[in-house]
Amino acid sequence: MNQTVNSPSKKKKMRLPIYAACGAVIGFMTSSLFQKMPSDLNWTLSIYYDYDLLFALIALILLITTIWNSISLALTPSVRPEVDEADDLDLDLDQNHSLITPAERSLGHAMMLSSFGVITAFAWIALAMALYESSNHLSHSPDYFIIGNLVAACIAIILVVVLQYLTIKRYNRYFPDRALDLDSLNMKKDHFEKLDEGEKWIVYRAAYRSFQMMNLLLGIGMASLVVYSVLYSFAAFPIVLLTVIWLINIGVYFRETYRAQKQ
Repeated sequence: MNQTVNSPSKKKKMRLPIYAACGAVIGFMTSSLFQKMPSDLNWTLSIYYDYDLLFALIALILLITTIWNSISLALTPSVRPEVDEADDLDLDLDQNHSLITPAERSLGHAMMLSSFGVITAFAWIALAMALYESSNHLSHSPDYFIIGNLVAACIAIILVVVLQYLTIKRYNRYFPDRALDLDSLNMKKDHFEKLDEGEKWIVYRAAYRSFQMMNLLLGIGMASLVVYSVLYSFAAFPIVLLTVIWLINIGVYFRETYRAQKQ
């Protein structure tokens, strides 16, 4: 009995020096890495002009989403087939045990990619405008790259908005019973009310997972900014902004939970 009790304890005691050695190695490597780090990070991401690589990556992402969105629209028929015709199509059973046709899957991809394209384009024009305004205080006028980048961002906004309009129009033709009203201020809320109970449950589940992921990302972002402040320079505004967003996210969740419990 004593041997069986003492053997695990001996193994644990033998592991302690190994853990201590591993901790010493990790600590030495970490301290050496911190000593070799520059005094500040270079966020320009440039090759020839300042931030040209950053804007090139944004343009590439936008180009890929736009092409993929267009292909998804091309694979979606303009009018939803009748029930008899839909039975002849290859139906796939997803995780929620609902039948989805290939056309519906392509339309769903188009809606998702359209949203990604709009967000990417608005991020592009926001960065381009910020770069343009920050260059106005310089003695020389903004160079051609900054002006051309701003014009390209404006063109990208027009393209993605038109593409999203065409995507929503195709969605409304395919699903006339739950069409999206572009003139309504509560478009998403009105669309949600048109869904059946199964589809609403899918939306609830997706929204909760998004809420959980947002909390995780906000925590990671907060920790990253704290590490950046420790290693490089103190950054108060991003930390305060993430804190406010985090509080609003949690507050909306508990408010909706409280309202649902009162019903």
